[in-house]
Amino acid sequence: MERLHREGKIKSVGVSNYTINLLEELLEYATIQPAVLQVEFHPLLYQYELQRFCQIHNIHLQAYSSLGCGKLLDHPLVVSIAASHQRTPSQVLLRWAIEHQISVIPRSVNADHIADNSRLFDFGLSADEIEALDKLNEGCHFCWDPTAIR
Repeated sequence: MERLHREGKIKSVGVSNYTINLLEELLEYATIQPAVLQVEFHPLLYQYELQRFCQIHNIHLQAYSSLGCGKLLDHPLVVSIAASHQRTPSQVLLRWAIEHQISVIPRSVNADHIADNSRLFDFGLSADEIEALDKLNEGCHFCWDPTAIR
């Protein structure tokens, strides 16, 4: 990837599913720092330490599985916050990540869901709502868990 970057064939390098330990190791030998890190990120897997590490090292954090593979859509807190804003639970979950300065890459083939997922910038969550969602963290992976890699 670094060779392709030096040759001007790619603009930036990104990584996926890296932990802090893996990023520290990468930064020891890489000549080009990754611009982005894609990880599973949602209220049940609020990776604050990883987010902070990326901020310090100017690596943009990008979330996948922001809806917890759909399992968070009926969580009572998410549903309650959505109702109070007249939004969908998916909009609340995606907005929560955005409130944390994390971009999201929601996946859907449903045109209505795609449209809903794009309507995230005309409302915000309160500090209390964000904190309540943050506190749902259980370290719960719905996708592959990279912490076993050393």
